[in-house]
Formats: sequence, C-alpha cells, structure tokens
Amino acid sequence: MSNDDLLDGLLTPDEIARRITASSGVKMTARTVWEKARRIGVAKKIGRAMLIAVEDIPALLKEETKTERREFRSRIRTGAAALAELQRARKKRARA
Repeated sequence: MSNDDLLDGLLTPDEIARRITASSGVKMTARTVWEKARRIGVAKKIGRAMLIAVEDIPALLKEETKTERREFRSRIRTGAAALAELQRARKKRARA
C-alpha cells in the first residue's frame, strides 16, 4: 500500500461538509463536522490538520442523543482539576 492509497481514504472536515451539503442540500459547516468527529473519537490529527477516514462518515451522520452529548461535556476538565492533571502529566513525562 503506497502513501497515496493511504491518504485517498482521508478527508478534511471542510471536504466532508461540502459533500454533505451538495448531496443533501442541508447546510453543513466544517466546524460542525470537526466538533462531532472529535466528540465521537473518529478524528485523526496530523500536526494541526484534522483528517477523517471515509469509513467513519456514517458514524458522523448518526444522530446523537442529548444524553450522549451531555456525557461528553461532563468528561471535559476545566479549572483547578485540569491544571492538576496537566502538572501530573508533566512530572510523569519528566521522569521518563
């Protein structure tokens, strides 16, 4: 499998949004695609660029329940808890 074959199966959120808009007529933004791909765990990041596999597009189109969205938000850490977790990770990395 060459590098070109590997990259043919990956699309940017902008490309996916454009395809969804063209095929369904529903206005879809790249930001919406990016957020959902990140939330459901199908996003692949290379540097600052996000890529999504063509096989994962059906998962992006699946409707989420309010409960699923709430669960994701509850896992996001902010404030003092996030800072403490970051400090622990830095100490662990420094020891390694």
